Amino acid sequence: MHNRLNMIGPWLRRRLGTKVSKIGLNLNLGCPIEQMGQRCLYCSPLASGKSGEPGSISRQLHPITCKGQNERLWLAYFQAHTSTNASASYLRPYFYEAAFYPGIRGIIISTRPDCLSHEHWRLLAELRRQGLLCWLELGLQSAHDHTLELIGRGHNVRCFAQALRSAQDLDIPVVAHVILGLPGEDIRHTNFTASWLAEQNIWGVKLHSLMVLKDTGLEKMWREGRFIPWTLEQWISACAAFVSRLPDSVTIHRLSADPGPEQCLAPAWIKHKANALNMLGNFMEKNNITQGREF
Repeated sequence: MHNRLNMIGPWLRRRLGTKVSKIGLNLNLGCPIEQMGQRCLYCSPLASGKSGEPGSISRQLHPITCKGQNERLWLAYFQAHTSTNASASYLRPYFYEAAFYPGIRGIIISTRPDCLSHEHWRLLAELRRQGLLCWLELGLQSAHDHTLELIGRGHNVRCFAQALRSAQDLDIPVVAHVILGLPGEDIRHTNFTASWLAEQNIWGVKLHSLMVLKDTGLEKMWREGRFIPWTLEQWISACAAFVSRLPDSVTIHRLSADPGPEQCLAPAWIKHKANALNMLGNFMEKNNITQGREF
């Protein structure tokens, strides 16, 4: 399947000449929406990515880079929660410590489009000028405002577009996070989101398949029969259609989520990611679907 897609792994290997892995970092900054007493419909209190425990950057990086420092290069991935949910002056020493740690060749900052001030943009521009790989991951989830309101994102599509323009003006690549299978959406909605992102000249896309996690608003809807998760067949069709609408220059950073089995309630198929990806690959092969075919 990877020969049909512009996956980030091979892209990084071509760029840096060797295997590259990410190290998830945690600044324990929380989420501004949760700090206002709210939460996205699908978001668990424990859902913050596979990042290290909060602590100094060196302490989070050292055990991992030492294990394979001679075998690969690393990207420092500020993944947990909202990585710009603090002042730029507070973040600067952490970002720089990670960017120049031995073995690190780049820095990735994951955040919300409504959590970026002028000071944050200046800091990101500084990092970009250091000659390292540097990109921004922004949560879009859907290009439909009614969906964003339903899931409690706290921002609209225009907010994402404005953040994307600001990043592009500074030559900072952006990866958009998109969820397939959101309440009220079908393949027509996700096709629109894919085409909209293509029109915005997005650099990368990270796809997530919606799952019902414990202690979320989505769990309540699911138990009350007000939400039915997509079947594996629905996800396969929508995922293949989505990537076919992206130009082949767009880097694909993920096709499906990595569920924590102790937290994921549904759908059952999502707990078997390798099987789902294999079936997706077979579907794309059978139907001669490649990235950019419908662009």
